[in-house]
Amino acid sequence: MVLSVNNIAEINDVKVHLHSRFHIKDLDPLKYFLGLEVTRSLDGLVLNQRKYCLELISESGMLGCKHAPISFDPSIKLHVDEGALLPDPSSFRRLIGRLLYLTNTRPDISFSIQQLNQFVSSPREPHMQQALWII
Repeated sequence: MVLSVNNIAEINDVKVHLHSRFHIKDLDPLKYFLGLEVTRSLDGLVLNQRKYCLELISESGMLGCKHAPISFDPSIKLHVDEGALLPDPSSFRRLIGRLLYLTNTRPDISFSIQQLNQFVSSPREPHMQQALWII
């Protein structure tokens, strides 16, 4: 559980109350939680998913690739019946799910992921290529 407040006295009261009901362990300031890296600045908390993104790139075999200036070419129109069906659609579905989670800190890829998400029931080769392009 992550607790976040502006008043340290309030958070201490909550921790004391929780500890009286359950055995809890205070892990001190938050640094990493569910794939989100958390850093503090004078303006507040900053979230990023650098490690998560690097794992995603590595697992996709795209570690040595150069990045593209845009995440999705809007002129490309994907179709349900275009290209061969993927022999194992679970890899496409898993990739789309992981990319959806990445939109927590990368809202710029939301449109691209939404477009590809329409094909999770019967993904085809061009859909997978576009998903890998986003990475």
